[in-house]
Amino acid sequence: MTIEATHLATDTQRRPITGPTVWDRDSLQAEDYVLAVEPAQADACLRLRDDLRRAGRTIATVEPADFQVPELAELGRAVRRRILAGPGFGVLSGLPLAGWTDEEASMLYWGLGTYLGTPQPQNLFGDRVYLVADTGKAITEARGSKTNSELIFHTDGASGYLNSRVDVLGLLCLRKAVSGGESRMISSHTAYNRLLEKHPDLVEILYEPFCFDRSRETAPGGDPISVGSVFTDTPDGVRVRYNRAYIELGHMRAERPLTDRQRDALTTFDNVLNDPSLSVEFTLEPGDVFLASDHATMHNRRAFVDAEDVADRRALVRLWLEGEPRN
Repeated sequence: MTIEATHLATDTQRRPITGPTVWDRDSLQAEDYVLAVEPAQADACLRLRDDLRRAGRTIATVEPADFQVPELAELGRAVRRRILAGPGFGVLSGLPLAGWTDEEASMLYWGLGTYLGTPQPQNLFGDRVYLVADTGKAITEARGSKTNSELIFHTDGASGYLNSRVDVLGLLCLRKAVSGGESRMISSHTAYNRLLEKHPDLVEILYEPFCFDRSRETAPGGDPISVGSVFTDTPDGVRVRYNRAYIELGHMRAERPLTDRQRDALTTFDNVLNDPSLSVEFTLEPGDVFLASDHATMHNRRAFVDAEDVADRRALVRLWLEGEPRN
């Protein structure tokens, strides 16, 4: 699963990507990515929760060895197959989280993640899990994950790429919005192929270096800019790293204005990403877990309206996983 950010020799005649990670709205069915938790697996999760309670575990103290349960391994490996040999993502439906605290649910989810990679810190505080919830701020004032605004198609970890690599992105739904907040998924590889088919000259531009803003997660004295390409050839195939907003901010902070050709390439790529025939949309229900390759897919979210009561507001827990499984 590990993908190194190393350029290979450029092929003067680039070829379309093939395989199960190439799909569109019509070719992908729900059964290709949705997995239901079986009763025996649900019972095992409940026993595991009770074990963690008795041991006094917290999200700060759990370790991979705490989750070596056959039924959890089955779930993790089933999702991993969807990521590596399927459409690049999976939605695990029906974890029995009713009556669990948010921390208990986050611990189980963190443990599931160890079957797909090594959980990574996601901010300057080193948080092992990260709460995606509206703070009332505008998109210009905070990371998109802390607003209720509609987002753009992106990969996670793009801004902080020098210090964090995300191979697999995870989202656990604790509570959903009153309305809106639907998840949208697109195959980065399908988008790459569409751009290659219609605008091969622009594909080459997206292999060139771009500046990504990482100022919101930069330690004192750290570089607020990271540099990398949107497309990278790797031994595992084409890796896509993208967030148009961070690229615009990065070039502004670096005082390196985007060229007309760069802007044309980014806008054309955005037009491909926003073609509704290429993406699928679904709503994560409480207890659903979404896990996806951050190299072969991009995700997005609709704007949402939240509950008035703080305790009932939309809340998702995010994981960033790198490298090989820990379990």
